Amino acid sequence: MTREEAATLVNSAIDLLVQNDYALLDLDVTERSLSYRLAHYMALSDAIQPPLTVDCEYNRHFGDPKRLRLPPRKALDREIRATTVFPDILVHERNTDVNNHVVLELKKPGEDISYDERKLRAFRHELGYAHTAHVILGRVANDAIIREVVWIDD
Repeated sequence: MTREEAATLVNSAIDLLVQNDYALLDLDVTERSLSYRLAHYMALSDAIQPPLTVDCEYNRHFGDPKRLRLPPRKALDREIRATTVFPDILVHERNTDVNNHVVLELKKPGEDISYDERKLRAFRHELGYAHTAHVILGRVANDAIIREVVWIDD
């Protein structure tokens, strides 16, 4: 999957979420609710064909917990000294590293993305994901909808 194809997939899914689930934005639901709906619309795309899947909060690397070498945070396994991670949305083939295409971390406007930026870079470098991005989605004070995709390229 090229970056252009990944961007089309994500932006089309955001369009559908804003069009069909605007109530979620009005209600100011959690990022997990938005992530699920975004992943749902991504999975409906013709771009997702077996063996590719779209998963939310998928925390496995083969049979083991998905881990990255990140600075300590709340989910630290002190014996292995690696942080377990639960990426918001993945486009990948399960149980292999052959088709690791996209990792998305969703944030609402105004939330800090610095830790997630490190995490997205680690997904690229440690697990070979081709494309990683922040999706910033939600309403702001003037009722405008913020919908921004910030791709991490290195």
